[in-house]
Amino acid sequence: MQQPVLRAISLFGISCLVGTVFSGAAVAGQAGDALATSAFSLHSVYPMAATGLVQTSESTTITTRTSSSGWNLSGPYFLRSADPEPVGQIDVRFIYGYATASEKSDTHDFGLEIEWGISEGLGFIFESGVELGNGDVKGNGDITIGFHTKFWDEDGLLPAFAMRNHGRFPTGYHDSSGVDYIGRGLFTWTLMPDKLRLHFNPFLKSINGNLGHDGTHFRWGAAVGFDCRMSDDLLMTLAYKHETSETEGNRNSHSVEWGADWKFASNQKLGLAAELGLDGDDDGSNFEFRISYILIIGG
Repeated sequence: MQQPVLRAISLFGISCLVGTVFSGAAVAGQAGDALATSAFSLHSVYPMAATGLVQTSESTTITTRTSSSGWNLSGPYFLRSADPEPVGQIDVRFIYGYATASEKSDTHDFGLEIEWGISEGLGFIFESGVELGNGDVKGNGDITIGFHTKFWDEDGLLPAFAMRNHGRFPTGYHDSSGVDYIGRGLFTWTLMPDKLRLHFNPFLKSINGNLGHDGTHFRWGAAVGFDCRMSDDLLMTLAYKHETSETEGNRNSHSVEWGADWKFASNQKLGLAAELGLDGDDDGSNFEFRISYILIIGG
């Protein structure tokens, strides 16, 4: 399993590097054109100034930006940034998911997510989902409500930090009376301004409903990964995730996930995610695929 993971990480890094080189070349070309135009204009009025033979007392101040302004991650992948939805923007996401595991039936899921940027640094989250083709699954149609709260921005070596807090409420089919809590920390560092960021997402879960015979009440884990803006309308993510088992006495799970977000219209996006299990046994999924259509309202 190590070779595919290393190959995926290498390809992700190469694609980011190529995108950066081409972006830099384009910026350099524009700067060169502007410089040539300025020199021509000076030469036409002050011939000696264009050749550098005349000194002036004027000085120019150049301001460089050392960190990106930040952007949120909204695809069907697990990784999230510290940045919430822009103020006033509502994302409506329709998500289809497929999962396969050893010695278990494949599953097909459909989910609805709505995320709204309430104010600067605060977002509201609504989620619900069903397992397709199996209507008697306990918890089908449960509702999850949460908030994305950003506490501070990135400052030098200090990462931006936010939290996403969710509560799952037993509104679905034959569910128990228990309410689940999921809390996730979101740390974001800028590696290349407006291009490449590093994310660390530790999380914990308190599961009080649908535990089954030997389900784990308290679960924890973490994901670490990158997102890279290939262009203004396309970004990709790559992450490694570690999580405790859903069943008492079983090993922890490990997976690697690739994701993409493509804004193909001013108010519409498509998202993709593929997650590969690294453990090679029947505890957990071996492979998962998700696709989302996102409708953007306001903002």
